[in-house]
Amino acid sequence: MMDHMKVAELLEQYMEEHGSSEEWMTVYEFRTYFHLEELTAPIISGFLRKLHHTTLFTCQYRVEKIEPVKVNIPQPRMIKRYLVQKRPAGRKTRTSDQNIS
Repeated sequence: MMDHMKVAELLEQYMEEHGSSEEWMTVYEFRTYFHLEELTAPIISGFLRKLHHTTLFTCQYRVEKIEPVKVNIPQPRMIKRYLVQKRPAGRKTRTSDQNIS
């Protein structure tokens, strides 16, 4: 069974292979890219929603927006697409800043 750590690793791989720091994606696109079973969809969407609401220090990406999209294949329905962005790098503390009195 897939867990959130595995989804985080796959998300980083997906973004690196697309060569982008920002990408719109759907769970279906993500699943088909990695040839994952349909049963993994709730885990992937749950992880992406979690990245939308909180910052996970184990993942260098965040979900900036979630938008509903109407699709007609194989039948008319609404799905969500996620705007995944790379988080800005954390501020590095210089040793000279720590010695100021």
